[in-house]
Amino acid sequence: MKNYKRLFRLIKGHYRYLVISILMILLIQALELVSPMLVKNVLDEGLSGVEYPWIEVLEEDEKTITFKNHYYKQYRHKDDNDVVIKDISVVIIKKNFYMIPEKVEEGTKELKDDKIIIANSKGTYYYDYVAIPSKEVKNFYNPIISILRLFIILIACKSIVMIIATYVQRICTNKVINHLAKEGRTIAFKSVERLPLSVFESEPAGKTASRITQDVDGLITLYRLLLNVFFNAMLSFVFAYIGMFILNPKLALLSFIIYPLAALWIFIYLKYLKKIAVKVNETRSLITAKINEIINGIQILQIFNFKKQTIDEFNVISKNYKDEQLKEVKLHVVGGWNLLNLVRGLVTTAIVLFFGLQKMNVAGIVITAGLIYAYNEYLLKIVNPISLFLNQISAFEHAHVQIDRIYTLIDGEQEDDTKIPIPRYQGNIKFEDVWFSYVKDEYVLKGVSFNIKAGTMVGLVGHTGSGKSSLMNLLLRFYDLDDKKGGHIYMDGVDIKTNSKRTYREHIGIVLQEPVLFRGTIAFNIRFGKSDVTDKQIEDVLIAMGGQRLLDKFENGINQVITRSGNNMSSGEKQIIALARAIIQNPAVLIMDEATSHIDIETENIIKKGLQIACEGRTVIVIAHRLSTIFDADDIIVLDHGLKVEEGTHEELLRANGVYANIYRAQISSIE
Repeated sequence: MKNYKRLFRLIKGHYRYLVISILMILLIQALELVSPMLVKNVLDEGLSGVEYPWIEVLEEDEKTITFKNHYYKQYRHKDDNDVVIKDISVVIIKKNFYMIPEKVEEGTKELKDDKIIIANSKGTYYYDYVAIPSKEVKNFYNPIISILRLFIILIACKSIVMIIATYVQRICTNKVINHLAKEGRTIAFKSVERLPLSVFESEPAGKTASRITQDVDGLITLYRLLLNVFFNAMLSFVFAYIGMFILNPKLALLSFIIYPLAALWIFIYLKYLKKIAVKVNETRSLITAKINEIINGIQILQIFNFKKQTIDEFNVISKNYKDEQLKEVKLHVVGGWNLLNLVRGLVTTAIVLFFGLQKMNVAGIVITAGLIYAYNEYLLKIVNPISLFLNQISAFEHAHVQIDRIYTLIDGEQEDDTKIPIPRYQGNIKFEDVWFSYVKDEYVLKGVSFNIKAGTMVGLVGHTGSGKSSLMNLLLRFYDLDDKKGGHIYMDGVDIKTNSKRTYREHIGIVLQEPVLFRGTIAFNIRFGKSDVTDKQIEDVLIAMGGQRLLDKFENGINQVITRSGNNMSSGEKQIIALARAIIQNPAVLIMDEATSHIDIETENIIKKGLQIACEGRTVIVIAHRLSTIFDADDIIVLDHGLKVEEGTHEELLRANGVYANIYRAQISSIE
């Protein structure tokens, strides 16, 4: 029920199209109800309508026919002025027409020994007859030609209306579906932007992407199934029974005997199908995630010749997906198809027995060709929805699984996206007895405390695994401290958890070790949403940093298009763009995460110059791999195994001859 409420909320603003679609479906089904009736009348009135009761009358009028100098008209055309001589019957036996000078019983007919013999449940009857020559038969159809003409016109009009109604219904359906696709993906994408970093660290990126691209389609599938399949099928089912009861209530009741069995069968079928559908969707997501992983790491795979193992892993996942799909197909064939055959077989058998035992006469109701046709059409409209339901139930279950998956993402833990304007931070930062662990009781930070003054440049130094990146993650609020033992982090004397993450991060900037660039121009990546930043300002920042070479390298300058992931840029150029972006955003606090670890000396000098610009009017924290970037830092904090072990300027730490001095000497010796 939850998924249906979600679906209904998403189509808000497009309810009118839903209402129009429902009305068109009702109209189409109503016309489908009428259609067998019209065809029945055409059959009965056209092919066998000549067998309707006749009378011989004294005088000729526009509704009479002449045969052997006598006047005849069908009883249904009799009026008060007619003088009736006697009842007449016309019967058809093996395409031959015969007149019997009296009213006859209904039943099976045969011609034998110069008599027409009619048999039914009451007995056997013998009648004299007069053969109607073939050239005279046409006259007997003249009274019903106008009726046939009317029925043909009605059938044609019905067909035209159905074409128009179907067109309108599909247009309205597609409008809602397009809206659903847009709204669903937008909501999913916005949710992804607010997900905690822990989600991305525990789940492959491809799996998350699969939820946005593939799983959102579950909303579309569910809407299409509910409206075009199940609602349509339900109406077809109901209207078909209305038609059957109009034709013959007893025959209609016969079909009910099989539904308890069908319901039990469907219950068991759905139980197993849902389990398989969950596995199919999970394995499909794993395929998407693996493909994404391969594409992102294709260079490493090729260099290290790791392709075979990767292909083997992919084949295993693909085989699991194939196996789960095969299980689903087997269940559908065994359960769904056999159930349909059962329904069709039981109903057909019941009708045949019913007709046979009653000898084509049911409680005084004549079983005509038209009646049989109409009943069979309504029977198909009852059986076909069951077939349609079984054919689409797999898609229905998949849709529910997909919706559950996408809303697990949407309804999961979300970062507070509220934005409240606050004054720009001064940049005074205080870590107070900070304890932090990614895994319970496995602490990567152990009682870390230090102060950073506003407007200063501070370096964070330590061996791999010392806790530098964890400090950054906490300061950026990718993770929040445990309220019981985690300690506190203050910005300008206020706990950083006081404001929403979005409000807080408005004043924080970062340059990553592996800079992230987006598809677009250099200007787009530097401006990054600040529409008030001009091209001139961007160029001025790049030139001030010493990044003139970046402008000179490309013919289009800052309007140069960056390819996927910045593949047409060197690592140093990416860093220059990333640092320029941070400066343009004008944050109160700027974090540099190993920003010079993968660049050449020339580019490092540009980054250093950029740092000088960045330090103007803001607090800068540099997580340093190359100590040369922080020689001029106002303060350097040294971490080791999650502990703060040293603090001071470059010269002070060298004199202390501790961890920092050891790192420095190791770097100097490696250069030499």
